[in-house]
Amino acid sequence: MRFFSYTFIIASLAVLLAVPFSSNAADELKSAGDGYTARKAAAWSGHGTVRDPNSFGDVLMGKELEKTGEARPVIFSHLVHRTKYTCSACHSAKGYSFKAGESDITHKAMDDGKFCATCHNDRTAFASNDEDSCARCHSYKLDMDESGNSDLDDLRDEFPENDFGNQVDWVRAQRKRNIKPSSGDSTLKVLDSDIIIPAVKMTPHPPDVLFPHKAHTAQLTCANCHPAIFKDKQGANTEMHMLKIIAGQYCGTCHGTVSFPLEDCFRCHSQPAPVPEEDDDDEEDEDKKGKKKKK
Repeated sequence: MRFFSYTFIIASLAVLLAVPFSSNAADELKSAGDGYTARKAAAWSGHGTVRDPNSFGDVLMGKELEKTGEARPVIFSHLVHRTKYTCSACHSAKGYSFKAGESDITHKAMDDGKFCATCHNDRTAFASNDEDSCARCHSYKLDMDESGNSDLDDLRDEFPENDFGNQVDWVRAQRKRNIKPSSGDSTLKVLDSDIIIPAVKMTPHPPDVLFPHKAHTAQLTCANCHPAIFKDKQGANTEMHMLKIIAGQYCGTCHGTVSFPLEDCFRCHSQPAPVPEEDDDDEEDEDKKGKKKKK
């Protein structure tokens, strides 16, 4: 029965990814909260395209620059930066919000040593005001040769493989010391504590979720997630479900845009649900098959 259930779930997900959602489903996604975006709706309605592993996690910044002609928009590569820095290195002390558009990133702020210029200062990395390096960040619609950036295929080949997102298993890469990302804060500690989250809001139930604090706190501070994204009491996030996650809430704040995407179902749903005990009807059925009833 369990094999059938898992097969049914996998088949159902395949259908969802291959066939466009109905307008009702799209409305449900929109109603799931402010995190809804047309891009995510397109991806989950079957109209999205499979992204190049090298561009998964890329953030387009300054899109309005294309209209003004002042400069090309910026392509920020999470893939490149996460080889050297943890998520919290930027999404805490440096002032970057997790939500696109909330951080007022300007060259004026960088001239004051803020945002990108915290590292792009001609000491840690090339300077943000180095005119010879403009195309390395303002690289929208430029190929590698034009931007002067490294070949990301070669970079990815250095790390453990995964089938989704960047096709890099970043957790294994960090544990195997393929990467040694810096948080810039020596006081941060890794919390080695797993939480089992029952998956009871779908029928048939998929496997339960194992949430590993160790993998997350190797990259994030407690304040990155608590209490703004998750209430910091086990069992308190009663409204969390897949539609809201798809819409960019809860786990979907990172997973699907930067961290491995939601298609990698069993990366999280990794705990087999308990086998239900046989009830009296089941025992009677066994008797009918000629098996002795348990006492």
